[in-house]
Amino acid sequence: MKPLNTFLLIAPAALLMLGVFLVPFLLLAVLSLWTLKPGTLSLDTSLTLANYARLFGDTYYLGSLWTTLWMSAVTTLACLILGLPLAQWIVRRAGRAKGLLIGLVIIPMVCGALLPTLGLVNLLGPLGVVNGALKSFGLITSSLPLLGRPVGVIVGLVQAFLPLMVLPLITSVERIPLDYEQAAMSLGARRVTVWRRVLLPLMLPGIAAGGLLVFCASLTAFVTPQILGQGKVVTFASLAFQQASRVLDWPFASALAMVMLALLLVVAGLGAAVAKFARGQA
Repeated sequence: MKPLNTFLLIAPAALLMLGVFLVPFLLLAVLSLWTLKPGTLSLDTSLTLANYARLFGDTYYLGSLWTTLWMSAVTTLACLILGLPLAQWIVRRAGRAKGLLIGLVIIPMVCGALLPTLGLVNLLGPLGVVNGALKSFGLITSSLPLLGRPVGVIVGLVQAFLPLMVLPLITSVERIPLDYEQAAMSLGARRVTVWRRVLLPLMLPGIAAGGLLVFCASLTAFVTPQILGQGKVVTFASLAFQQASRVLDWPFASALAMVMLALLLVVAGLGAAVAKFARGQA
């Protein structure tokens, strides 16, 4: 193919990425170095690191960052625990229903975050299905405060991002010959030992990919923490939204967004290193 033809094919996508991705991020980076003039909503365009100093010098903002990080880590771990046996069962046991089950796994990603989250409000509320069932079985006498607490937000995040863990794991399990499991069991290994010594090392690339996707998605999630947290669980994304839409402090909101972007880049780099190591071990 001639260089001119190659350029013409690539140019539309390159211009789209430049216009809707790169340029806005550059503007965001510049805006994060501006400040609001005291007592007004006018922008002071002199470059300064005051917004970043304010962010890292206030325990409230650092607390929201820590809350976001540990909830993302717990969500990733929960998705891994739930996703490993599910992916194994879909690949090895589902048979003709495999395609249907994969489609059902993808449904939460297709219908968006709002509808499932609103459904969870009805399930986790004081008069919801979960509390009602626990009361019916005599396990509790008063409703558990699931909404407005980190546990409710984590449940919502797991429900939303479990497919991001299951799909890479399914790909990894499909690449493992069934003979490996049968050979290990024929040599006397128990099923738990087969999982720990044979399957898990071979599934490390899928675990690394799924963990990276779930962690990054949880780190930047907004709708689910905002609705299930009910304003009581402050995550970094909701904090940036509050600063931009309610306080109208766009420079500080931009600084929050840039810190989140930096975290995503760090996590992506670590995830890529772990995935490379896992592929080498596999």
